[in-house]
Amino acid sequence: MFVELRNKNKILPRLYEDPVSYVEEISLIEERYLWHKVTVYVDDQRSMEEFLVLHSPSLYLGERSLSAYITATNSSTICEFAQILKEKKNLQTHLQTSAEASLIRQFMPWFTKNYTARYFRCDSATFKPHCQHRTRTVRLTPENIKELDPSATAHFVNRLQTAPVYGYVNENGQLVATSGVGYLTKKSFSISYTETKPEYRGRGIAKCLTSLSSEPLIKNGLIGVYAADIKNPPSLAVAEALGFKPHRDLKCFHN
Repeated sequence: MFVELRNKNKILPRLYEDPVSYVEEISLIEERYLWHKVTVYVDDQRSMEEFLVLHSPSLYLGERSLSAYITATNSSTICEFAQILKEKKNLQTHLQTSAEASLIRQFMPWFTKNYTARYFRCDSATFKPHCQHRTRTVRLTPENIKELDPSATAHFVNRLQTAPVYGYVNENGQLVATSGVGYLTKKSFSISYTETKPEYRGRGIAKCLTSLSSEPLIKNGLIGVYAADIKNPPSLAVAEALGFKPHRDLKCFHN
């Protein structure tokens, strides 16, 4: 029988066993100033081998949304976790899990779409900095983002206070690409916010911005994490070019 973990910090030693696969979950618990409405359920308060982490609203989907993370192998536990998610099925939900896909489809049939995310890891021994295009890059701050991107969300502006996110501006001073740290923990960080306008793709700009964001943290001993859809070759190529090595594939489901 699962229980809600009142002291969420208690699960951190379990998550630290794999700070690459669990970088998002660790950040949701560690960075309390940034993340709110985080709930943790565990199958056993001593071992915490199987767990469900929920965050609403989702970083990816907007206000009426939910991010969910399940680590479980026991079908009965997955069934119980499904009951929690079923009560929230009216929300746009993104589920990332190590559970067997067949069990997710069996107990959570409302998730009609899925893809596989490949997690890459990088450290000081494998990292390969990329220097091209740096003359037009700028580190984004809560001050300059208001001019460069007036539509930036409050969450994104808050993120800029504590983790490096870089932008690329064209000859007209317009922001045309971004990439930087979305999740930051005491042991690892994850690249996010990677977006390049179509007409500027294929030039190595995303690679440059990701390199700039990663370099200072990797030099400080943190593990870099890069996640990409396995059906997105350009994104996979950015990771590999910078020395990020494949670590693990995780299934992602959404409705």
